[in-house]
Amino acid sequence: MKIFFALLIIIFLAFSGYHLTFRSFRLPLFARKFYLTGTEFLFLGLLLGPQFFNLLDAETCKGLEPLSALVLGWIGLIFGFQFEIVKIRRYLLDLFLVAVFEGILTFFIVFCGIYFILPFFMDITGSMKIVVALTLSSAATCTAQTGIALLTSDFVAIRQNIAKLLRYISSIDSLVALLIFSIVFFFRPSLFAQASWLRHLGWGALISAAACAGLLLLYLLFLSQRRDESDLTLVVIGMAVFTSGIASIINYSPLLANFFVGFCIVNLSREKERIYNILISIEKPVYLLMLVLLGAIWKPNSAWIFFLAAGYCLCRFLAKVTGGYLITRISERLKHHPGTLGFGLLEQGGLPFAILFDFQKGFPFETTLVVTSLTLWAILFNDFLSPSFLKRLLKEEG
Repeated sequence: MKIFFALLIIIFLAFSGYHLTFRSFRLPLFARKFYLTGTEFLFLGLLLGPQFFNLLDAETCKGLEPLSALVLGWIGLIFGFQFEIVKIRRYLLDLFLVAVFEGILTFFIVFCGIYFILPFFMDITGSMKIVVALTLSSAATCTAQTGIALLTSDFVAIRQNIAKLLRYISSIDSLVALLIFSIVFFFRPSLFAQASWLRHLGWGALISAAACAGLLLLYLLFLSQRRDESDLTLVVIGMAVFTSGIASIINYSPLLANFFVGFCIVNLSREKERIYNILISIEKPVYLLMLVLLGAIWKPNSAWIFFLAAGYCLCRFLAKVTGGYLITRISERLKHHPGTLGFGLLEQGGLPFAILFDFQKGFPFETTLVVTSLTLWAILFNDFLSPSFLKRLLKEEG
């Protein structure tokens, strides 16, 4: 009975909160961004979790696993539909390469920092150390540009060139982050005890690729004929449910499986615009639902987690600033931009939340809960600091 009550409560909160949040008020920039991105629902989930009201306890969250997989799958489809090759090719190749370079450099710096420093603070095995380092570095690679949207139009209008550049780099960063995160699930728990892990890693990649290819072929057959809106909506919902369910059964990521399916469909199907409109119609309630479920497993009850989060935030800051500086020096097209370009790449957006939620579902260990908690604090630190650095960059550009 409790699980049905919890399900009704969180769905009510997500859909009612959709009409209350994402609205503009006269607040300081960092507070307005905190409110408009729905981050308060993360704390709402914390209140409903075991730390306070205990409505979403461990057993209830386990019973809501199908809903969690569907939420991740829906977000994965939305992100997959944002990478249409025809549109990406409109940009110059060298701009694409420097954006990829910035993302990979950020990943490399953060990965090395996490891999070599984290064992001093946590008792962690070799395989899990790689998994944690990959997850945190992929989350660190993510960039969003919500801050630009919250600035006044007149302030941004005279800086359109750098605003467009930052938006483009942030989209490529998301692609790099998801590709890096896809490696994590080849180290799923069933492989840890195996002697020949490399052979099992290859089998895991083969099985995942075959499953995605089979599902993609099935969906393309469904979409080969034009259907009315209700039938197409049913097909899209079925795609998200079926792909997320299959991914959960084979112990793979619903987020990544749906991302790859969405990426292929947007580049192969003629119904891509109609499908995207269906997906985006409930994007915000789904996002808020994910924040509530993620907040329920958040355990910010240790003081030293704050210090680890601050260290992770500092490591990511140095990586982004270094990457921004280097691409303005190695690319002829970007040399007229300030060397502090990385100041505009500090905000992480919503994708790291999805990565952490997927990571926690795929690796249900005590270490995972600690890593998730410190990363959530680090994301909040970034949300607090990024507006001032972004404004400083745009003033230098102006």
